[in-house]
Amino acid sequence: MKDLLSIARLAAATAADLLLNDFSDDASVLEASGKDIKTLADVAAQELILEALRVTGIPVLAEEGEHQAVDLNREAWIVDPLDGTLNFSRGFPIAAVSIALWEEGKPVLGVIQDIYAGQVYSGLIGQGAWLDEQEIRVSSIDVKEQAVLATGFPTGRDYGSDSLLQFVDAVQSYKKVRMLGSAAMMLAQVAAGRFDVYEESGGYIWDVAAGLALVQAAGGTFSLTPDSGPYQYIVRATNGHL
Repeated sequence: MKDLLSIARLAAATAADLLLNDFSDDASVLEASGKDIKTLADVAAQELILEALRVTGIPVLAEEGEHQAVDLNREAWIVDPLDGTLNFSRGFPIAAVSIALWEEGKPVLGVIQDIYAGQVYSGLIGQGAWLDEQEIRVSSIDVKEQAVLATGFPTGRDYGSDSLLQFVDAVQSYKKVRMLGSAAMMLAQVAAGRFDVYEESGGYIWDVAAGLALVQAAGGTFSLTPDSGPYQYIVRATNGHL
């Protein structure tokens, strides 16, 4: 697993370099319909990652292009080549490359490369989680009124009035709420103990797969509830105390 983690870390770092060097001035928007946005930057980074992972012989579920039928109850890579695409396209410096390995419906390892800071979050279930080479752990906050919630509005969520009012009811008891525009980066902050809870509905598995691996490797817990479409989930990850 350490060899696979090294492969994933190298793939993520190489993709981040490509994004910064070739697309930071212009992400080349290909489509911007509804709440979603797709760029040439996403596609180029994904092609590079797929090539790097091909040596492992493990199937890959990736965000861009045709979503081939990948059984997540078996061994599979789950890739988001650019999480926080809108942020990246506007030059807002919160975006990441996200690569996870799952097996039997559970995370095995995760890598999140912070594109702008150049930092890498990585984790191996049962062995630990790290920010670069420094070990990270989830927080010890156990009172909701003192906790920081990370959340947002994924492309696939329900934007109806009733759903948004339920969202307000759910978040108002937390001390603070943070929205970064990147599920991967928010989950990385939970793993690092900076935030205490992450919760979103309507997100896709590639948005959260690596982040959930990090949270669990850092001592936290998570739940996944199938949502309205293929590979969509209601996701909640915590430090294990909330």
